[in-house]
Amino acid sequence: MKNNRSIERCLLLFQKFRVNPCPTVSELARLTELPRATVMRFLLTLEGEGYVKREHERWRLTAKVLEIGFAALESANISELVQSSVSALADRFAGTANIGERFEDRVIIIGRAVARSEIRHFLVENLRIGSTMAQDSALCRALSIEAPTQYTSRVYEHANQLSLAVPMPSVRGRSLSLGISTIRNALTTEQQQLEAVAILKTEAARIGRIIDLDPI
Repeated sequence: MKNNRSIERCLLLFQKFRVNPCPTVSELARLTELPRATVMRFLLTLEGEGYVKREHERWRLTAKVLEIGFAALESANISELVQSSVSALADRFAGTANIGERFEDRVIIIGRAVARSEIRHFLVENLRIGSTMAQDSALCRALSIEAPTQYTSRVYEHANQLSLAVPMPSVRGRSLSLGISTIRNALTTEQQQLEAVAILKTEAARIGRIIDLDPI
């Protein structure tokens, strides 16, 4: 089956708004390597459907795009119960908690929570649901773990931050992981880290059952 070039180009256009949230037509043409006339034609179509808005010479996505994002989350079975569990993890470690899914050679965040500001001990990076993380991140490396006793970790010296992650049980061909990030001083000993990993593994199994990855 041949790919639909128009759909591919339109999706590429959407993706480049993450690089430049308010680009001009020329900037989008350069980012997508598409002819300026083609970019303009797509923008006018998206404007007519309510997905983009023109502000002088620049364009931005509208809130209607969130409908696609919410639909994607529903398809991924990221329910309120799952989000509640991820939020509890973030608060427990006074940092952040993420659910990641394999995306090409990286990991894409499909669930995320940040601890309440009054208990959080570090500046949170500008990550959100839909953000991708590099291969060397703990969340990404956990996707390749086979032994149930293993886990991944990464220290970010510049931020005084430690990340831990474990794979999430899957019986439907999806590759997911669960991870937390917290201040290094919170988990200074190996025993403390192992206790944190045990908590992560328990939650990964429970969340997996909730989103029907590992049926009870």
